[in-house]
Amino acid sequence: MRKEILTLMVFLYVMILVSPALCQTGSALLEEGIKQYQNENYEEAIEILEKVRSREPESSLAAFFLGMAYKQTIDYDKAAVNLEDALTLKPAVKEALADYINILFHLNKLEEAKKWINVAREQNVEPASIYFLEGMILAQEKNYGSAVESFEKAKSLDRNLVQMADYQIGLCYLKEQKFKNAGERFKATASYDPQSDLAASARQYFDAVEKSIFYTRPIRVTMGIYGGYDSNVVSSPRQESLSGSIGSSGSGVLSPSVRIEYVPRLNRAWLFNAMYSSSANLHDRFVHSRDLIANTVSFLPGYNFGRFSISILGSYTNYLLRTDSDIVPDGNAGYKHYEDYFTGGPVLKLLVTENQILELFTGYDKKNYYNQVIPSGSSRRDAEGFRGYLSWVWFFWRNGFVNLRYEICKEAADGIYWDNLSNRLSAGLVLPILPENLTRKIGSLYLQMAGGFTFQDYSHPQPYSDAAGYAKTGRRKDEIYNGSVGLNWDITKNWSCVVQYSHIKSDSNIPVYEYTRNLYTMGLEFKF
Repeated sequence: MRKEILTLMVFLYVMILVSPALCQTGSALLEEGIKQYQNENYEEAIEILEKVRSREPESSLAAFFLGMAYKQTIDYDKAAVNLEDALTLKPAVKEALADYINILFHLNKLEEAKKWINVAREQNVEPASIYFLEGMILAQEKNYGSAVESFEKAKSLDRNLVQMADYQIGLCYLKEQKFKNAGERFKATASYDPQSDLAASARQYFDAVEKSIFYTRPIRVTMGIYGGYDSNVVSSPRQESLSGSIGSSGSGVLSPSVRIEYVPRLNRAWLFNAMYSSSANLHDRFVHSRDLIANTVSFLPGYNFGRFSISILGSYTNYLLRTDSDIVPDGNAGYKHYEDYFTGGPVLKLLVTENQILELFTGYDKKNYYNQVIPSGSSRRDAEGFRGYLSWVWFFWRNGFVNLRYEICKEAADGIYWDNLSNRLSAGLVLPILPENLTRKIGSLYLQMAGGFTFQDYSHPQPYSDAAGYAKTGRRKDEIYNGSVGLNWDITKNWSCVVQYSHIKSDSNIPVYEYTRNLYTMGLEFKF
């Protein structure tokens, strides 16, 4: 349509040359500049029309075509200057209005663009195009509801704008996370002209929306089954003289799990997340001391203020352990209530940039232990205290991300031997490793790497034996290093496969707490 209007402009220019009543200064140079523009020789047209403007500064027609030539070369600043002249010189070139508003939009001069929209309305210039441009401006201002109304009006006035308007409406719905509505618009966009570039882009968005609908469903269930081998299930000390006569400390491990999340889409900016999970670690050796079942319930209500949100975390975990709490074991090692863990506090999330998030948590932890072998009151592990963390996440290329985290925890235990302060630094990387064309065929494959260091400082001296068996007393200090590397294959939106290797090394001034563990795991997850 814009090309047809420009053709009409050239025709009108010829009429102007022969009509003194309507005449601007007609010159062969101006005619040549317009001809070069029509032939898409924009650089030549700019060179000629600049000369015309210097000789005939009052020519609105020269200003118009020079502005259009600059627009074609993406020099929006110079295009804006000349198109504004085309509208303010006499006689004004009204056909410049839509292009000038479009240029102002690209220059992010939205308030000025809205003023010229009002001028276009008063003069009834290209109402369909003006409504479309108004929709673009409102969407840029994140006024998505009003933007949709403007795009709908543009569609009703000009059927040639239907495909572009539906595409933009789909983007507005996508920004509002109205994924079902967005999907309908992108599907419609692709159906109008299936071979167009816009249709191809709409199909990509439609696929993304379909995934978003799945991943943002209110009720989410994930079931997993992992199997593997743990080289040191019982954290046997590295010093053989301290490890006892248990022989090999390795064992096969089976870990089934289920997680149910409820994340309703609430009105306005309210947030809510409720989660229940159950998991188990089942071993083929050390069954009566290491088999564990954990059940967790958590709630996370909050409010989104725009660039940041505040939520309140409340979580409870119950652990059942196959154990015998008698000082002299009698073989009665069934599943027993082992630990209650409560944690809660405010969570602040800040959107630093469009792809970076900071998260801050400060809260309270409480741990109660049951059915334990407790030789003295100083060994009681029941504890409470402060816990906080600061986390930074940077999302980059194709769903990959980097995460850095610092965590501090102070446990005031009932038994002085377990009173401690821990500081932990950790980092993680998730990196897509397949090209996009292959990903679309077989699913996403991610490299996952993580590492961390924990320094745990215990507050009070405690008795211990060194590697030679001599009795000593001292404050326990642990340094724990851990790292892992693995592959995560999202076979479909429902099925995932994970293969991972993890290494843990604990150093301590008390030899019995020094150990090394290697874990090899592989598993499947099913989401619905």
